[in-house]
Amino acid sequence: MDLILAGEAPNYKGEEIDVTIDGLRERWFSTGDAFCKAILCLYAYEVPKSFASNGMVRLDNSWLKVAFSKNYHHFFPKAYLRRQGVDDALANSILNITLVDDYLNKRKIKGRAPSDYMSEFARSNPALAETMKRHLIDDMHSFGVWEDDYERFLDRRGQKVLEELQERLGPECLPVGDGE
Repeated sequence: MDLILAGEAPNYKGEEIDVTIDGLRERWFSTGDAFCKAILCLYAYEVPKSFASNGMVRLDNSWLKVAFSKNYHHFFPKAYLRRQGVDDALANSILNITLVDDYLNKRKIKGRAPSDYMSEFARSNPALAETMKRHLIDDMHSFGVWEDDYERFLDRRGQKVLEELQERLGPECLPVGDGE
């Protein structure tokens, strides 16, 4: 802290973060976990927009202070993934979390397949492709959204999250590649 206050960059040699796609995929989403909080900050930094309208998503403590807040949305809903035979541990990956408004999560998305609810939003939001970039989902086809391909979604979103972390933390802090 003293170095930062003095305007100098601290040296974190020996304390580098070892983050891989596999580690991100397996990271259980919990608001009590410091690493998850860092990823949520990354998601919030992108200023997420509503899937339905491209309007701002309200991100204040009134909704985000607990893990069961309806602003924390599993992009592939856990109920949907259970029906597909996906274990809850994988369904609750930090990579499966997006920040949305309460109404959208509880009343529009529920336990539906992403291809189903995103098709609905594509009709109401002509800027949907740009909206999704605010959620670190660059291209819904290549991310497996239209095919309901959860494995591809985790891999592509994991790669995007790693890229964003590398940009902010520097390449010396994170491994290059997919970690497999």
